[in-house]
Amino acid sequence: MASYVNPRTNFPCLDPTPEQTFLFLSDADMLLSLLMFLRLYLLPRAVLLRSSVLGDASYRSIGSLNKIHFQYPFVLRVLVNSQPGRALLIFTMGLWLIAFWVLSVCERKHMKENEYLSDTFWLIPITFLTIGYGDVVPVTACGKVVCLFTGVMGVGCTALLVAVAADKLEFSRAEKHVHNFMMDIQCAKEMKCSAANVLQEAWLLYKHTKRKDGLRARKHHRKLLAAIHMFRHVRMKHRKIRDQVNTMVDISKMQMIMCDLSSSLSSSHRELEKRIESLDRKLDEMTRLLSALVESTQQQERQVL
Repeated sequence: MASYVNPRTNFPCLDPTPEQTFLFLSDADMLLSLLMFLRLYLLPRAVLLRSSVLGDASYRSIGSLNKIHFQYPFVLRVLVNSQPGRALLIFTMGLWLIAFWVLSVCERKHMKENEYLSDTFWLIPITFLTIGYGDVVPVTACGKVVCLFTGVMGVGCTALLVAVAADKLEFSRAEKHVHNFMMDIQCAKEMKCSAANVLQEAWLLYKHTKRKDGLRARKHHRKLLAAIHMFRHVRMKHRKIRDQVNTMVDISKMQMIMCDLSSSLSSSHRELEKRIESLDRKLDEMTRLLSALVESTQQQERQVL
Protein backbone atom coordinates (compact mmCIF):
# COMPACT_ATOMS: atom_id res chain seq x y z
CA MET A 1 0.00 0.00 0.00
CA ALA A 2 1.53 3.30 -1.10
CA SER A 3 2.07 5.85 1.63
CA TYR A 4 0.85 9.42 1.31
CA VAL A 5 3.62 11.95 0.70
CA ASN A 6 3.03 15.59 1.46
CA PRO A 7 4.12 17.49 -1.62
CA ARG A 8 5.09 20.57 0.47
CA THR A 9 7.64 18.81 2.67
CA ASN A 10 10.44 18.50 0.12
CA PHE A 11 9.60 21.48 -2.11
CA PRO A 12 10.35 24.88 -0.52
CA CYS A 13 8.89 26.71 -3.51
CA LEU A 14 5.43 25.48 -2.49
CA ASP A 15 5.74 26.80 1.07
CA PRO A 16 2.97 29.38 1.71
CA THR A 17 5.34 31.41 3.95
CA PRO A 18 8.62 31.61 2.05
CA GLU A 19 11.71 33.03 3.65
CA GLN A 20 12.66 36.67 3.04
CA THR A 21 15.22 36.64 0.23
CA PHE A 22 15.32 40.41 -0.38
CA LEU A 23 18.95 41.52 -0.37
CA PHE A 24 20.44 44.95 -0.80
CA LEU A 25 23.79 46.71 -0.56
CA SER A 26 26.29 45.91 2.14
CA ASP A 27 27.34 48.48 4.71
CA ALA A 28 30.44 49.52 2.79
CA ASP A 29 28.54 49.80 -0.49
CA MET A 30 25.81 51.76 1.26
CA LEU A 31 28.35 54.26 2.56
CA LEU A 32 29.88 54.63 -0.88
CA SER A 33 26.44 55.15 -2.43
CA LEU A 34 25.74 58.01 0.00
CA LEU A 35 28.95 59.76 -1.03
CA MET A 36 27.31 60.80 -4.30
CA PHE A 37 25.67 63.68 -2.42
CA LEU A 38 29.10 65.29 -2.11
CA ARG A 39 28.50 66.58 -5.62
CA LEU A 40 26.09 69.10 -4.12
CA TYR A 41 29.08 71.39 -3.59
CA LEU A 42 28.57 72.37 -7.24
CA LEU A 43 25.14 73.80 -6.44
CA PRO A 44 26.38 77.08 -4.86
CA ARG A 45 28.67 77.66 -7.84
CA ALA A 46 25.80 77.12 -10.28
CA VAL A 47 23.53 79.48 -8.33
CA LEU A 48 26.29 82.10 -8.23
CA LEU A 49 26.96 81.89 -11.97
CA ARG A 50 23.29 81.99 -12.94
CA SER A 51 22.35 84.86 -10.62
CA SER A 52 21.69 88.34 -11.92
CA VAL A 53 23.98 89.83 -9.27
CA LEU A 54 27.17 88.53 -10.84
CA GLY A 55 26.17 89.55 -14.36
CA ASP A 56 25.17 93.10 -13.47
CA ALA A 57 27.96 95.62 -13.97
CA SER A 58 26.41 98.15 -11.60
CA TYR A 59 26.40 95.57 -8.80
CA ARG A 60 30.08 94.81 -9.35
CA SER A 61 31.14 98.45 -9.56
CA ILE A 62 29.25 99.53 -6.44
CA GLY A 63 30.37 96.39 -4.60
CA SER A 64 34.02 97.02 -5.47
CA LEU A 65 33.74 100.57 -4.12
CA ASN A 66 32.27 99.24 -0.85
CA LYS A 67 34.69 96.27 -0.66
CA ILE A 68 31.95 93.64 -0.96
CA HIS A 69 32.90 90.18 -2.20
CA PHE A 70 30.26 88.64 -4.45
CA GLN A 71 30.36 85.13 -3.08
CA TYR A 72 27.63 82.57 -2.49
CA PRO A 73 26.52 83.91 0.97
CA PHE A 74 25.79 87.35 -0.50
CA VAL A 75 23.85 85.86 -3.42
CA LEU A 76 21.90 83.62 -1.02
CA ARG A 77 20.93 86.62 1.12
CA VAL A 78 19.83 88.49 -2.01
CA LEU A 79 17.62 85.57 -3.07
CA VAL A 80 16.12 85.17 0.40
CA ASN A 81 15.36 88.90 0.65
CA SER A 82 13.90 89.17 -2.86
CA GLN A 83 12.02 85.83 -3.05
CA PRO A 84 11.76 84.38 0.48
CA GLY A 85 8.82 82.06 -0.14
CA ARG A 86 10.26 80.45 -3.26
CA ALA A 87 13.72 80.06 -1.73
CA LEU A 88 12.31 78.44 1.41
CA LEU A 89 10.08 76.10 -0.61
CA ILE A 90 12.94 74.95 -2.85
CA PHE A 91 15.22 74.40 0.15
CA THR A 92 12.55 72.41 2.01
CA MET A 93 11.68 70.17 -0.94
CA GLY A 94 15.34 69.52 -1.70
CA LEU A 95 15.98 68.61 1.93
CA TRP A 96 12.99 66.25 1.92
CA LEU A 97 14.16 64.46 -1.21
CA ILE A 98 17.73 64.03 0.06
CA ALA A 99 16.60 62.81 3.48
CA PHE A 100 14.05 60.48 1.86
CA TRP A 101 16.67 58.85 -0.34
CA VAL A 102 19.27 58.48 2.43
CA LEU A 103 16.72 57.06 4.88
CA SER A 104 15.39 54.61 2.30
CA VAL A 105 18.93 53.36 1.65
CA CYS A 106 19.71 53.03 5.37
CA GLU A 107 16.45 51.32 6.37
CA ARG A 108 15.83 49.18 3.30
CA LYS A 109 17.07 45.97 4.91
CA HIS A 110 14.82 46.33 7.94
CA MET A 111 11.55 47.12 6.18
CA LYS A 112 9.24 45.16 3.98
CA GLU A 113 10.01 45.18 0.29
CA ASN A 114 6.68 46.68 -0.75
CA GLU A 115 6.41 49.23 2.09
CA TYR A 116 9.83 50.77 2.69
CA LEU A 117 9.34 53.60 0.16
CA SER A 118 5.96 54.63 1.53
CA ASP A 119 7.16 54.36 5.14
CA THR A 120 10.25 56.49 4.55
CA PHE A 121 8.24 59.02 2.54
CA TRP A 122 5.82 59.25 5.47
CA LEU A 123 8.52 59.41 8.16
CA ILE A 124 10.48 62.35 6.68
CA PRO A 125 7.72 65.03 6.63
CA ILE A 126 6.33 63.89 9.99
CA THR A 127 9.78 64.23 11.56
CA PHE A 128 10.42 67.51 9.72
CA LEU A 129 7.21 69.00 11.11
CA THR A 130 8.14 67.75 14.63
CA ILE A 131 4.92 65.73 14.94
CA GLY A 132 6.25 62.19 15.37
CA TYR A 133 3.31 59.77 15.54
CA GLY A 134 5.60 56.84 16.37
CA ASP A 135 4.04 54.41 13.89
CA VAL A 136 7.28 54.29 11.85
CA VAL A 137 10.66 54.50 13.60
CA PRO A 138 14.22 54.08 12.29
CA VAL A 139 16.19 51.01 13.31
CA THR A 140 19.73 51.62 12.12
CA ALA A 141 22.11 54.27 13.45
CA CYS A 142 22.23 55.89 10.03
CA GLY A 143 18.45 56.23 9.96
CA LYS A 144 18.40 57.74 13.45
CA VAL A 145 21.02 60.32 12.47
CA VAL A 146 19.01 61.22 9.36
CA CYS A 147 15.83 61.65 11.41
CA LEU A 148 17.69 63.79 13.96
CA PHE A 149 19.10 66.01 11.22
CA THR A 150 15.66 66.26 9.61
CA GLY A 151 14.06 67.34 12.88
CA VAL A 152 16.71 70.02 13.50
CA MET A 153 16.34 71.39 9.98
CA GLY A 154 12.56 71.32 10.38
CA VAL A 155 12.78 73.53 13.46
CA GLY A 156 15.04 75.97 11.59
CA CYS A 157 12.79 76.08 8.53
CA THR A 158 9.76 76.64 10.75
CA ALA A 159 11.49 79.64 12.33
CA LEU A 160 12.32 81.01 8.87
CA LEU A 161 8.71 80.49 7.78
CA VAL A 162 7.45 82.42 10.80
CA ALA A 163 9.86 85.27 10.03
CA VAL A 164 8.75 85.40 6.37
CA ALA A 165 5.07 85.34 7.35
CA ALA A 166 5.60 88.11 9.92
CA ASP A 167 7.38 90.24 7.34
CA LYS A 168 4.58 89.73 4.82
CA LEU A 169 1.89 90.56 7.39
CA GLU A 170 3.58 93.75 8.54
CA PHE A 171 2.00 97.09 7.62
CA SER A 172 3.65 99.33 5.09
CA ARG A 173 4.48 102.90 6.04
CA ALA A 174 1.35 104.38 4.46
CA GLU A 175 -0.83 101.67 6.01
CA LYS A 176 0.69 102.39 9.43
CA HIS A 177 -0.15 106.08 9.09
CA VAL A 178 -3.75 105.34 8.08
CA HIS A 179 -4.25 102.75 10.83
CA ASN A 180 -2.76 104.97 13.55
CA PHE A 181 -4.80 107.95 12.37
CA MET A 182 -8.07 106.00 12.52
CA MET A 183 -7.18 104.51 15.91
CA ASP A 184 -6.39 108.00 17.18
CA ILE A 185 -9.82 109.25 16.10
CA GLN A 186 -11.56 106.24 17.64
CA CYS A 187 -9.68 106.62 20.95
CA ALA A 188 -10.51 110.33 21.04
CA LYS A 189 -14.21 109.50 20.66
CA GLU A 190 -14.01 106.83 23.36
CA MET A 191 -12.24 109.24 25.70
CA LYS A 192 -14.94 111.88 25.18
CA CYS A 193 -17.66 109.31 25.89
CA SER A 194 -15.82 108.11 29.01
CA ALA A 195 -15.43 111.68 30.26
CA ALA A 196 -19.15 112.31 29.67
CA ASN A 197 -20.00 109.14 31.60
CA VAL A 198 -17.81 110.28 34.50
CA LEU A 199 -19.56 113.66 34.63
CA GLN A 200 -22.97 112.00 34.37
CA GLU A 201 -22.33 109.55 37.19
CA ALA A 202 -20.79 112.29 39.34
CA TRP A 203 -23.90 114.45 38.88
CA LEU A 204 -26.24 111.57 39.67
CA LEU A 205 -24.19 110.68 42.75
CA TYR A 206 -24.39 114.28 43.96
CA LYS A 207 -28.12 114.41 43.21
CA HIS A 208 -29.01 111.23 45.13
CA THR A 209 -26.66 112.14 47.96
CA LYS A 210 -28.54 115.42 48.38
CA ARG A 211 -31.83 113.52 48.42
CA LYS A 212 -30.37 111.09 50.99
CA ASP A 213 -31.20 108.05 48.82
CA GLY A 214 -28.52 105.66 50.03
CA LEU A 215 -29.30 102.76 47.68
CA ARG A 216 -29.11 104.79 44.49
CA ALA A 217 -26.17 106.79 45.82
CA ARG A 218 -24.11 103.61 46.35
CA LYS A 219 -25.19 102.33 42.92
CA HIS A 220 -24.04 105.50 41.14
CA HIS A 221 -20.89 105.57 43.26
CA ARG A 222 -19.91 102.15 41.90
CA LYS A 223 -20.76 103.30 38.38
CA LEU A 224 -18.66 106.43 38.91
CA LEU A 225 -15.63 104.36 39.93
CA ALA A 226 -16.10 102.08 36.90
CA ALA A 227 -16.40 105.13 34.60
CA ILE A 228 -13.21 106.65 36.07
CA HIS A 229 -11.37 103.35 35.55
CA MET A 230 -12.57 103.18 31.94
CA PHE A 231 -11.56 106.80 31.34
CA ARG A 232 -8.04 106.13 32.62
CA HIS A 233 -7.74 103.01 30.47
CA VAL A 234 -8.86 104.84 27.32
CA ARG A 235 -6.56 107.78 28.09
CA MET A 236 -3.53 105.45 28.44
CA LYS A 237 -4.45 103.73 25.18
CA HIS A 238 -4.76 107.10 23.43
CA ARG A 239 -1.40 108.18 24.85
CA LYS A 240 0.32 105.04 23.51
CA ILE A 241 -1.15 105.61 20.05
CA ARG A 242 -0.01 109.24 20.14
CA ASP A 243 3.49 108.10 21.11
CA GLN A 244 3.57 105.72 18.14
CA VAL A 245 2.39 108.47 15.80
CA ASN A 246 4.94 110.90 17.20
CA THR A 247 7.69 108.32 16.79
CA MET A 248 6.78 107.78 13.14
CA VAL A 249 6.58 111.55 12.60
CA ASP A 250 9.95 112.03 14.29
CA ILE A 251 11.51 109.42 12.03
CA SER A 252 10.05 111.09 8.93
CA LYS A 253 11.23 114.48 10.20
CA MET A 254 14.72 113.11 10.76
CA GLN A 255 14.73 111.75 7.23
CA MET A 256 13.65 115.12 5.87
CA ILE A 257 16.29 116.89 7.96
CA MET A 258 18.97 114.49 6.74
CA CYS A 259 17.88 115.03 3.13
CA ASP A 260 17.99 118.82 3.58
CA LEU A 261 21.37 118.58 5.26
CA SER A 262 22.80 116.42 2.48
CA SER A 263 21.45 118.78 -0.19
CA SER A 264 22.90 121.82 1.62
CA LEU A 265 26.24 120.07 2.00
CA SER A 266 26.30 119.18 -1.68
CA SER A 267 25.45 122.78 -2.68
CA SER A 268 28.13 124.18 -0.37
CA HIS A 269 30.60 121.67 -1.78
CA ARG A 270 29.81 122.81 -5.31
CA GLU A 271 30.23 126.46 -4.31
CA LEU A 272 33.56 125.65 -2.68
CA GLU A 273 34.73 123.89 -5.83
CA LYS A 274 33.76 126.93 -7.91
CA ARG A 275 35.71 129.24 -5.60
CA ILE A 276 38.75 126.99 -5.73
CA GLU A 277 38.59 126.97 -9.53
CA SER A 278 38.38 130.77 -9.61
CA LEU A 279 41.38 130.99 -7.26
CA ASP A 280 43.31 128.64 -9.53
CA ARG A 281 42.57 130.84 -12.54
CA LYS A 282 43.62 133.98 -10.68
CA LEU A 283 46.85 132.33 -9.55
CA ASP A 284 47.58 131.32 -13.13
CA GLU A 285 47.04 134.91 -14.28
CA MET A 286 49.28 136.24 -11.51
CA THR A 287 52.07 133.83 -12.38
CA ARG A 288 51.74 134.76 -16.05
CA LEU A 289 51.91 138.49 -15.23
CA LEU A 290 54.89 137.98 -12.93
CA SER A 291 56.73 135.97 -15.54
CA ALA A 292 56.03 138.71 -18.14
CA LEU A 293 57.23 141.39 -15.72
CA VAL A 294 60.43 139.48 -14.99
CA GLU A 295 61.11 139.03 -18.69
CA SER A 296 60.53 142.74 -19.38
CA THR A 297 62.92 143.77 -16.58
CA GLN A 298 65.56 141.38 -17.86
CA GLN A 299 65.26 142.85 -21.37
CA GLN A 300 65.60 146.40 -20.01
CA GLU A 301 68.73 145.42 -18.08
CA ARG A 302 70.23 143.90 -21.20
CA GLN A 303 69.53 147.06 -23.20
CA VAL A 304 71.14 149.21 -20.53
CA LEU A 305 74.23 147.03 -20.52
